[in-house]
Amino acid sequence: MALARRSIEWLWLKGTLFVIFGYFLLGKGFAYLFLGELVLVVGVIIYLPSRRFTLPFTDPVLLLWTAFAFWGFCRTVPFLSVYHFDAVRDAVLWGYGTFALIIVAFINRSSQISRALNTYRKFLRWYLIVFPGLLAVSLVTLGKLLPLPWSHEVGILDLKAGDAGVDIAVAGMFMLIFSDRRTGGEKQGLSMFRIVGFIGWWMAALCVAAVNRGGIVSVILSALLVSILQARKIAWKVAAFGIVGATLAVGILFILPSDIHFGKKTLDSSKIAATIASIGGSSVQQSGHEGTMQWRLLWWRNIIHETFFGPYFWTGRGFGVNLAVADGPFSTATSEDDVSLRSPHNGSMAVLARMGVPGFAIWVALNAVFSFRLLKAQRQAARSGSLFWSRLNLWILACWFAALTNSTFDVYLEGPQGGILFWSLIGLGVAALRVQNYEARLARAQDLARTAETPELVGA
Repeated sequence: MALARRSIEWLWLKGTLFVIFGYFLLGKGFAYLFLGELVLVVGVIIYLPSRRFTLPFTDPVLLLWTAFAFWGFCRTVPFLSVYHFDAVRDAVLWGYGTFALIIVAFINRSSQISRALNTYRKFLRWYLIVFPGLLAVSLVTLGKLLPLPWSHEVGILDLKAGDAGVDIAVAGMFMLIFSDRRTGGEKQGLSMFRIVGFIGWWMAALCVAAVNRGGIVSVILSALLVSILQARKIAWKVAAFGIVGATLAVGILFILPSDIHFGKKTLDSSKIAATIASIGGSSVQQSGHEGTMQWRLLWWRNIIHETFFGPYFWTGRGFGVNLAVADGPFSTATSEDDVSLRSPHNGSMAVLARMGVPGFAIWVALNAVFSFRLLKAQRQAARSGSLFWSRLNLWILACWFAALTNSTFDVYLEGPQGGILFWSLIGLGVAALRVQNYEARLARAQDLARTAETPELVGA
């Protein structure tokens, strides 16, 4: 019976990995197949009979998520009768966190993590080759290629540039951190797959940098984080990666036509430079980013004013209300598309607006505790010479940071392609910490047992 349950749980983990790969490849189009939500429901059905109801109380991150989900539930139920499906749709901001709980419940061995990493490594071999083409097609067609009948003009291939930035950050950090994995006792050489993958990664990064600030900032900041934490081993790789890639990007810009058409947008080298310059706050009017930055800041200011200093301090506005209508900056040119997004292009601001200061405090504490524990475990593993755990902790930390960074600029956590990935990273990180601590305790116990046996052996 126990063996059968473990097999079912492992199949569910494979299903979750498949769903995440689908979001990597097709983006919002795959989300409209609702497979992520189906996998979540199946996971809950598998989890409930296991009676591991005390699991959230055994880990501080899970405990904080439980408090976060409980408060989110309390701020959702009163609005179901008013906003109906809109309340449920907005509640995924905390509801997708169930993925973290189930992943922690189902992962209890390091071999499971290793198999998942090997699967992702195999996926990367061809993902980095095809992804630049998929991203370019999606940007050119505005995500309306082969529209799904039940969606609002969403095509089967609809990759948001911001989401793509996180995806390539995850891939890039994996290549940097796990670059010298040994197979069969031999160090991996520079194969054609790795060269083509490197070129593909940079072409995708160039597409993201041309049209989206948040996505490319996610890549840059995650690379800087890894460089700081692994200055001796990885910083030089990031520098070389950047120099070679920048040279490649300049060459591609010279080869491509002077005007690049992405749907309704026409880009040239000056506009791409303006987009990149806007990352540093450069007021370049032709980039079109300065205006969006202003209305977002105004929207966030409205949310802060009505929560920290206003009537929604304890409760927030709840889940279901359209925040663009309730708090949106009507004094600026907010488009119909902006109103339809419902959330203020910032996950933390969405938490504050909908759950008030208590929910926001739990959210901040959850991410702070998670990142601190991962960083501490990474340092301890590095000092003890545990290369696998040190790299894994660092990779998860970098991926989490990339996702959190993009959520600061975009509606990311509120959708399955971002929310499921983010909470799955939380779950993988907590599971890795628990397995790592268990193996460390087991190793110490074995050392004590050998030490206790030594006098008897000597006496004999």
